[in-house]
Amino acid sequence: MAVLDLNRRQVAMLGIALGAAWRTQAEAQTRSPMLYPGEELTEAAGYPALVRFEPGREGLPLVVFVTGGGVLGRVAYGPPRGRAADFLCHWLHEDGFPSLVLSYPMDNRGVFNGAFPQFSITDWAEQSAEIITRYMDRDDLPANAIVLGWSMAGRIAEPLHAALRRKGKGIELFVAMAAASALPNTLPGLNHLKPAASGLAGVKGAYLDWLLHCLADQNAAAGHVVLDTDEFTREMTGDFPVGLAASAMRYRDGSFVPDPAGDALEVGTANYRAFPPLALMTHASAIDARHALTDRSTWGVYITQQLCEGLVFSQTDKLAALPPEKWASLVEYVGHAAQRLSATLPGNHMFFLGESGARRTVQTLKLLRQTASDIAGEISHLMG
Repeated sequence: MAVLDLNRRQVAMLGIALGAAWRTQAEAQTRSPMLYPGEELTEAAGYPALVRFEPGREGLPLVVFVTGGGVLGRVAYGPPRGRAADFLCHWLHEDGFPSLVLSYPMDNRGVFNGAFPQFSITDWAEQSAEIITRYMDRDDLPANAIVLGWSMAGRIAEPLHAALRRKGKGIELFVAMAAASALPNTLPGLNHLKPAASGLAGVKGAYLDWLLHCLADQNAAAGHVVLDTDEFTREMTGDFPVGLAASAMRYRDGSFVPDPAGDALEVGTANYRAFPPLALMTHASAIDARHALTDRSTWGVYITQQLCEGLVFSQTDKLAALPPEKWASLVEYVGHAAQRLSATLPGNHMFFLGESGARRTVQTLKLLRQTASDIAGEISHLMG
């Protein structure tokens, strides 16, 4: 009986130990992020962020991809089982650019634990600037980055540039990629976003089906599955803070309330001089009709105003002294600048997915970078 009792106690203790181990493992799985190779979950400006950095050739500027509404930055480099050449970061690396992909906190439980419905444009800019500065300093990179702002991330152009300047850094060129600008009410459909139980803006029932339509179209154009629909939904999307959306709404007391004046201040709607140099990549797809039809005009306002404020209006004495032939040339250069700094690429809102789209996006980036430099040089030369 003593042996039998001892065995029973051993079995009981073993059961308790196994149960505790199972609970510990389950809790760890709940808490631990499911990261792709090369990813890092970090903290900046008081909030978590998902980061992926890849070094490049010495002397080239850091290219930062800032993701859009409810989609992790993974869309720029793809899953570990994906085909690397189908994604943007592969071609940035092929051309020697160091790359940094930033994902703000959203409700993707494979990555982030907890929701931050109060996370704002200001928080987003401060967080991004802190992380960018961290990598610039650590790897001795040039102090001015190239920033690719996709979709909703177009709204970060002015506040991110301001946040970086406070840290002694800046933006060489901000490229809006089928992106929302700082102009108000250009995406009225987002006014219908509803809060999930977490307080975040729910993507399901809002625009996730439209994103999946874009993805299916890009997969078809590539001739193979670049990203599987279920994989994309599960591993790359999530509800997000409504203050980041181009809807001028804020989360307060469990509800979304309009705050157009506060939103305009956060995104720098009328602060043209504080914007970085700008360029645009868009598309002509009917799947994303609003961007296809209006990106050139909405971003044309900011491209032209930033050039004038930065290179012309600050030199009123030289402007007044220009001879007629130089004034005529200045009018022509400025008048055509927005067109020269805009590119329409094949594809839709996700035009950078698939080998052809990803490679073409990097080629276009290099052309826009050179064009921006040429235009700034031309205007500076005319101004004397």
